[in-house]
Amino acid sequence: MSSSSLTQTKDPIPLVSSLADIYSSHASVLSQSPRWNDLTKTFANHFSSQPAFIARAPGRVNIIGEHIDHMGFGVMPAALELDILMAVNVLPAEKGKEGSIEFDLRNTTSRFEPCSFTSGVKDTDEVKLLHQGATRWANYFKVAWKGLHPHLPKSLLESSSTPSKIQVLVDGTIPPESSLSSSAAMTVCSSIVILQALSARPYISRTEMANVAIESERLVGVASGGMDQSASIFGERNTALHITFYPSLHIDRVVLPQSKEDCTFVIANSLLVSDKKVMGPVQYNLRVVELLLAARVFCNANDLPKDDTTKTWRKLMEVYYQRKPLPTDDQEVSRIKQELGEEAAQMYHMSTLVAKEIPQGLQSREKLEKLTGYEGQAFHDEFLSQFEIRAPDGFELFQRTRHVFAESYRVLQFRARCQSVDQKQAGDNLYPSLGALMNDSHSSLSADYENSIPELESIIEIARRAGSLGSRLTGAGWGGSTVHLVPKAKVEAVVEALKKEYYGPEGFYGKRLEKQLSEMEIGEALLESQPAGGACVYQVEA
Repeated sequence: MSSSSLTQTKDPIPLVSSLADIYSSHASVLSQSPRWNDLTKTFANHFSSQPAFIARAPGRVNIIGEHIDHMGFGVMPAALELDILMAVNVLPAEKGKEGSIEFDLRNTTSRFEPCSFTSGVKDTDEVKLLHQGATRWANYFKVAWKGLHPHLPKSLLESSSTPSKIQVLVDGTIPPESSLSSSAAMTVCSSIVILQALSARPYISRTEMANVAIESERLVGVASGGMDQSASIFGERNTALHITFYPSLHIDRVVLPQSKEDCTFVIANSLLVSDKKVMGPVQYNLRVVELLLAARVFCNANDLPKDDTTKTWRKLMEVYYQRKPLPTDDQEVSRIKQELGEEAAQMYHMSTLVAKEIPQGLQSREKLEKLTGYEGQAFHDEFLSQFEIRAPDGFELFQRTRHVFAESYRVLQFRARCQSVDQKQAGDNLYPSLGALMNDSHSSLSADYENSIPELESIIEIARRAGSLGSRLTGAGWGGSTVHLVPKAKVEAVVEALKKEYYGPEGFYGKRLEKQLSEMEIGEALLESQPAGGACVYQVEA
């Protein structure tokens, strides 16, 4: 079968011809142009040829909806102007080298050492991940190749024109381990390179690619939910995204409303590393397992099936209410259903059931074996085998689950307020109400999910005092970044307060440093941003 006989998707990763199609303002385009030009020059120095194309995948900031995507609930992120770029050249097939492809990966950041690996065209068995050393960063490209391979059209893999080598130079502006999704952007960008290099981009939809990228990143060993990859792929300029995962991936655009006092987002990096690959067993992955344990406890207590149909709280909620409809005599449930819809009413009601049926406080494995109905090896296989987990003090179920339902409900409230037909009547009260939801989100993350740290708390307190309407940690937590909803008139005051009180020589973070941060370093840690465009391919002019 020739590639011309394949069915093309209606929604591939787009080709763009101008940086104005990517970045949110003329000023951003002007600031980014030298970087793109430098990348092509550096590529030529490395590989003695010009790149054929540049793939781009942005990072994301999550406005609201933290640590709920892996439980199947909707989130509201936006793509950022910070991004990963990969300049690429594709060498044609060579006689005697049929059946394999060599990947030659370089990085503009010197601490990420060059890495080359070879893979069979028809299978990826020989591609091995490395979990230590200065070439570990190449794992994101490897898992993209391994994850995408089964989805590539067989006729393209069997073609005699399959390339012999793919040369890649990576450049990124997303600080690693900053909770702005540098890892997801790496996986997405790597996937785009593979699709374009193998002439497969027109045949794989963005939705299919997002689902593959989500599964691919899990091969690295992180219990990723799906928000990060989806936001990177579907990002749109000046638009937030309401991303839902049940019953399947769905994207709705949410335009932040106009008001008398326009607002923007300020992102502040704590400069504390949040490395999910290293700390996942006692932080990120452990939280996922605690929520799964809670779901199984609930299923066991309510005689619900303990299978894939109830493995996330969103699926479980659907199964439960198919058997037991929402109560009609509960006035609060009825009010919420009328104002925000049935899903929101189910979330609220389920949170009341959780408060009654999920035990509070740290739980031992012995007790949880009885509460879940999984004992011995069955407990290990169900909860502890997919990702490395360490819980020396026991498992906290109730607080984690309370956060998930409260946060999921806040996302629907945030969306409803943005889309309300009464926005004009709401006037200046709208953005303060959105900010209040962001503040409540952070309180829940800090108290119930327990993924904040003193540095994040300091940034949030400083920003709120200087004029932020809403401030919260964003991403994994335990370090990384914060996001702040700030009236444009107060952006300078918030930025200056953070420079002085957090990053400066007498600031919460700065005073512990032996060497003071430079203005450039502080500038890179603080970003004012509107949502930017999503993943794309830029064809380099010959």
